[in-house]
Amino acid sequence: MLPLCFAMFGACVGSFLNVVIYRMPREMSVNEPRRSFCPACKAPIPWYLNLPLLSWLMLRGRAACCGVRISVRYWLVELCTAAMFAALAWSFADADVLTQALLCAWASCMIATFCIDWEQMVVLPRLTWTGAALGVCAAALSPWIVEGQALDMSEGFMWALVGAAFGFVLLKVVALLGRGLFGNKRQAFESPREWSLRQKDEDLELRVGNDTYSWSELFMESTNRVELIDATATELGAEPGTLLFQVDSVQLPGGRVILLEDCEQLSGTCAGLVQRREAMGSGDALIALSIGSLCGWQGVLFALVAGSFIGIIGGAICRVGRGQPMPFGPAFIAGAFLWLFYGQQLFFRYLDWCAQ
Repeated sequence: MLPLCFAMFGACVGSFLNVVIYRMPREMSVNEPRRSFCPACKAPIPWYLNLPLLSWLMLRGRAACCGVRISVRYWLVELCTAAMFAALAWSFADADVLTQALLCAWASCMIATFCIDWEQMVVLPRLTWTGAALGVCAAALSPWIVEGQALDMSEGFMWALVGAAFGFVLLKVVALLGRGLFGNKRQAFESPREWSLRQKDEDLELRVGNDTYSWSELFMESTNRVELIDATATELGAEPGTLLFQVDSVQLPGGRVILLEDCEQLSGTCAGLVQRREAMGSGDALIALSIGSLCGWQGVLFALVAGSFIGIIGGAICRVGRGQPMPFGPAFIAGAFLWLFYGQQLFFRYLDWCAQ
């Protein structure tokens, strides 16, 4: 009966996670307003139309207030959270209830991070740091559930800290190597091309010749840079040279920095374009921190390899390519869940086989 009870509670937690997934990236409070509301018309949703798993099916995927279509993601989050809670209760039945609750809380942080990164390509540090703290507590309370051998509480605590640090540092190193190998893209033009930067809807649009770039895609990471080589800026009256664009400013050849919010429009000519961007988002290191706190360094390596294969398969299915950005976090988290349920058993069996 325990997995069934966990599943019912998990469906309710999944309903709350939908609130977290919608509100936190928009910097909204998860407590105010207390009642869920329709994303389209903002009408409050009564409790009898906010039943986990049932309401979406009864309403056939449409809001009762305005009839707008409700994404199936809401129902899938509730279903997956319920299934995850039941699977944790079943797989770790030998653990005490407090440890099982910590595992479920850690999984909730990972599910919310999965969905936010999938939809917004943003990793929220609050979720990953909370997940890391929960993972350390679970590993310290019952270290045997993830290490596969008897450890005392102090050893489990230190093992969790080492795993978290290992995951964070490893992904930082991978990101630095990726930036050096794949982060720079250069274009040289046979003749000067016109360029312009102007507001379009709620985003900025950079146009260089016949190519158009969205500002939000160019600067998915705040450390990204864009350079226009041998460029002129008509509105600024700058001498020809390299214009260095950051997410909120432009540096002129003489070193003067101008905020983009002070410019209505910029235009000129340039002889080349250089994009300096991160090959892997900085948020992936925070996900690795959370994974390592519970799964250890072995789990981080397994999740990294398994997540890479999952990402390749997912990218092929979704036909993502040709430099189009793709979040790695969801695949990374999926690899961590595989380790939690199956990977560590396979890993330790492989070690025993090698020893024999």
